[in-house]
Amino acid sequence: MAAYPPVTLLVRDIDKSAAFYEKSLGFVLAWDALLIGPHGQSLRLVETEGTMPGGCVVVTLEVPDVSRAADGIMNNGGGRAEKLLGDEPLYLGLDGEMIALKERGLPGVEAVKLVVYDFDGVMTDNSVVVDQDGHEFVSANRSDGLGVGMIRKLGLEQLILSTETNPVVKARADKLGLDAIHGVGDKASTLLALSSNKGVSLVEILYVGNDINDSDAMALAGFKVAPADAHPSILALADYVTNARGGRGVVRELADVLVSVMG
Repeated sequence: MAAYPPVTLLVRDIDKSAAFYEKSLGFVLAWDALLIGPHGQSLRLVETEGTMPGGCVVVTLEVPDVSRAADGIMNNGGGRAEKLLGDEPLYLGLDGEMIALKERGLPGVEAVKLVVYDFDGVMTDNSVVVDQDGHEFVSANRSDGLGVGMIRKLGLEQLILSTETNPVVKARADKLGLDAIHGVGDKASTLLALSSNKGVSLVEILYVGNDINDSDAMALAGFKVAPADAHPSILALADYVTNARGGRGVVRELADVLVSVMG
């Protein structure tokens, strides 16, 4: 999951504020007074009987659909602020906090049927450790395993497509319960074959890649995702760039995006 610093809000009633953010913006009460948003951002609610900060506090929240979020705020006890953040309107929470809404997601992603991951640089940080006998070791992020499980519950098929021949690719895929095609020299041709064999159109494929050997395949896919530290040409091609770097929870962050729309 992407790392967002928690935002502390002073509120008059934790239960009411928690219900407001849940109903209007899709936040979930994780524990105590900590709310987790659809893209991993968090709000810590602190109850106070003192003077409320009101308009002194501006909270920027990432949501899948700004229009829907704005309606949610207005329909659940919030309001519209008179002020603007740049050209964007601000909204009001129950205790006068101003809320700036920022759209973050993949429009139309509910059409996806197949998710294809590159391995190195997506599920790993692209580094490798080699011992004296030439054995290679990579580091993976456990949160990505949770992300794979979340995406699986949405009914989406997932697989790994890698140029690497290292058996660690298949070993990690087996651990995650994913099919893996590795040692691939031409990812675009392989993606075309997958599309045909699985009866999934290219526009229904989401591809996660990080380097120039992914560019041809990504160009074919209907949805394109890249880690924050991907090659500049891949970043330019991507529809969505994760806050997470390769090997640091890319799949986990993508799971939040998909669940926020399809869950």
